[in-house]
Amino acid sequence: MKKNIFILFLGLITSCNSNKKLEGTWIGAYSYSEKFESFMNLPIRNFVTFKDNEYFAKNFTYDYLSEKSFGNGTYEYRSNEIILDSDIENNKIIESINNDSLVFKGKDGSNNSVFKKLNDSLKNKSKNIKLIGKRFFIKSKEYNDTLSFINDTLIIKSSDKTKNPGTRWERFNHNGFDILFMEMDIPLIIREELNDKIHLTGFHKKRYDIELIELK
Repeated sequence: MKKNIFILFLGLITSCNSNKKLEGTWIGAYSYSEKFESFMNLPIRNFVTFKDNEYFAKNFTYDYLSEKSFGNGTYEYRSNEIILDSDIENNKIIESINNDSLVFKGKDGSNNSVFKKLNDSLKNKSKNIKLIGKRFFIKSKEYNDTLSFINDTLIIKSSDKTKNPGTRWERFNHNGFDILFMEMDIPLIIREELNDKIHLTGFHKKRYDIELIELK
C-alpha cells in the first residue's frame, strides 16, 4: 500500500515538473516530414499558450477554413502527449521538448510541427505602434521589400507582380506579445519602435531580426 502511494506521489511530482517545462507561449516555426525529404519546411502561423493546466491556441485566420480560428480549454500533460479538454482522441504527441523548442509529431510522421518558445524579452515594449494606412520598407539580412498596410486585412507588397496583388494579414496581442501573421510568410513578433524603426523578430529554422522603416 505504501509503495503504491509513493508511486502515485512520484507521478504527481513528475507531472507537475512536466507542466512547468511546457508552460509559456510557443509560436509555430515550421513543419517537416520524416518520410519525405522537404526543402521547403513550410512556416506555421499559429501559437499556443499553456498555463495552470489551461491552454489558449490561435491560428492565422486565413490559413484555415474553419469558422473558429482559436481555441481554449484545459489540458493534461502525460509523458509524451498533451490531452486537450479531457478528450483522449484530442491529443498531441510530443516528439521532443527543451527550453526553447517544442516538436509535435504528426499522426503519420509526415506533418511534424516545430514551435519556438517566446521569451519575455520579445514582449512589445512600445505602445500604440500603428501599421494600418502606412507604407514601410522591410529590411533584414535575407531580403528587402516594401509593405503597404491598406487596411486591417490587406497588405500590398512591391514584390508582388500578380494581376490582383494583395496579401492577407492579421495582428494579435496575447500575453504581452504583439504577433503579426502574413500569408506565405513566417510568423513575426513586433518588439518595439525605436529611432523611427519598428523592430520585429521572425521564427523559422532560425531566428530573424527585421526592421520596418516608414516611408513618407
